[in-house]
Amino acid sequence: MTRQEPTEGEDVKGGKNGGKISGRRNFDTYECQTCRNRKYKDGSDDPGVSFKTPTHISPENAASAIRFHENEHVSHARAKALREDQKILSQSVTYHTDVCPECGRVYLSGGTTRTVFGESKDLKDLYGIGEQEQKGAHLDMTA
Repeated sequence: MTRQEPTEGEDVKGGKNGGKISGRRNFDTYECQTCRNRKYKDGSDDPGVSFKTPTHISPENAASAIRFHENEHVSHARAKALREDQKILSQSVTYHTDVCPECGRVYLSGGTTRTVFGESKDLKDLYGIGEQEQKGAHLDMTA
């Protein structure tokens, strides 16, 4: 259910100015024209994720939608690693924020998922030693 705010001049119980609303806007529910027209679109070459076509998301829902979207990239990268017999050397997600120039609201404006793949031989060369020799190689038992 959406909450509707009274328009300017409408009576409000317990309001100031003799029960009248001033020109102030309630920023909890107010959505400016810029926020209303903002659309999100995925710029990656990953064909199976959401937001391939420009889609409007309200500022309140943008954070969860973007987190879900970036998680799709993470899942697809893991599936690709399994399919191609690769290992994921590192994977990170960075979220970007911005400030609406019209209303000043801070919102999540997008995200970037970065995945570095490698084959098993790449892991062996990571420290210059074989994969089996690498286990426990950095344990210091002198105490």
